[in-house]
Amino acid sequence: AWLESIHESWAEEDKEFKHSPTSPLAGISRFEINEPTTVYFAEKEGQLDWSPEQTDLAAFSLINTGGQWKWIGLEENVSLARKGQGIPSGSFLSAGDTLKVGRFTVAFYPSEDAITALVFDPNTQRLKEFKTLDRFDANAKFALNAKIVKFETPEQLDLITGLQRFKKQYRYAKLQFEIDGTELELTAYKHVLEGEGSNSLFIPFTDKTSGKYSYGGGRYLFVDEPQEGNEVPIDFNLVVNPLCSYASIYNCIVPTLENKLPVAILAGVKKYH
Repeated sequence: AWLESIHESWAEEDKEFKHSPTSPLAGISRFEINEPTTVYFAEKEGQLDWSPEQTDLAAFSLINTGGQWKWIGLEENVSLARKGQGIPSGSFLSAGDTLKVGRFTVAFYPSEDAITALVFDPNTQRLKEFKTLDRFDANAKFALNAKIVKFETPEQLDLITGLQRFKKQYRYAKLQFEIDGTELELTAYKHVLEGEGSNSLFIPFTDKTSGKYSYGGGRYLFVDEPQEGNEVPIDFNLVVNPLCSYASIYNCIVPTLENKLPVAILAGVKKYH
C-alpha cells in the first residue's frame, strides 16, 4: 500500500507537469511591475509583453489603485480564474490568480508596491519532450517518523532566495530522526502561523546528493504538522525540486546552512536535465 501511494503521488506530479497550464516547464517570462498607474499587455512577435503605453493590440490591462491591482479585459478571449472560479473584469487581483489570453496563461502575485506576473506558454520544447521526472527508486528506509520539537517562540526570518531577494518564514520546529543509525535533524519553517496553510511545514534541505544526483540548490519536503503528539511522518521519497530548477521565472528559497544533511538522501526527485 505504501509503494502504491508513492507511485500514485509521482504519477500525479508528472501529470501536473505535463498538463497544467502553469506547468514549470511552460514558464517563459517573469515581469516585476511597479508602475504607479496602468500597464497594458499585448502579444508582440509571438510573445506576451507589457508596456505603460496603450496600443490597439492590448489584450488586457492592470491598474494600480493605491497598492491594489485591478484587471481589465480589453479583448473577448481573456478570462481570469481564482481557484477554478471565474473572476469578472474590473476585479482586484489576489495571489495565484491565473489569466488566460490566447495560448498564454499568466499567474499574478500582487504586493503593495509591485505586481509579479509569470507567463506560461504550452508550446515550449521542454514541455513537448517531457515524459516523467527522474527519480531515485522508492525506498522505504527514507519513510520514517521524526520527533517534532517546537521552538518556544517561532522567530520570523528573512530567508534568502535564488534571485537574491528575501521571503519571510517562521522558524517553527526541529525535526529529529535517524537514518542508518545516524542521528539527524532538520529545521521546519512555516509561512503563516494561523489560518489557511498554517499546518504546513516547509523543510528546505541539501544533502550529499546535492549538485551530483539532485539539484544543487537543494530540495524541498512539505509535511503536515500533526494535530496531536510529538511525532510526524516524513517521507523523503516525496521530496520535490524548487521550481526554479525548471525555469528561471521563479524566486525560490535557498536552504539554510542548518539544513545541510551530512548523509546522502537517495530518495525522491533527481535533478532535471
